[in-house]
Amino acid sequence: MREYDEADIIVSVSPSYWADVPGQFKAFIDRCTPWCNTHEPHAAIKPGKKGYSIALRTGPNMPECERIISTIEHFYGHLDIESVAQMGLTSIEYKEDVEPRKKEIIDFCSRI
Repeated sequence: MREYDEADIIVSVSPSYWADVPGQFKAFIDRCTPWCNTHEPHAAIKPGKKGYSIALRTGPNMPECERIISTIEHFYGHLDIESVAQMGLTSIEYKEDVEPRKKEIIDFCSRI
């Protein structure tokens, strides 16, 4: 949480594991409960942070990416991190699958 506290921008990237974030990411989110604004009393990170969400999956369906982004943004909301932008990448199984999306990725990153 020290790194979150010191950062101005948070970028969360997640693959799809059965249409949601991987267990390790979920465990991290769960362990952040003491910093959540609905947990009383709660610790807090410095205000004014901006959050970006990126989801990717091997299949072609964007709704799974949207579900992952929703999980990340829900987490951001409880830490009072402003969700600024999100990107979902579908049909990404091999690193070669990223090449056709390179301009989209660069454009997204340039807004961060």
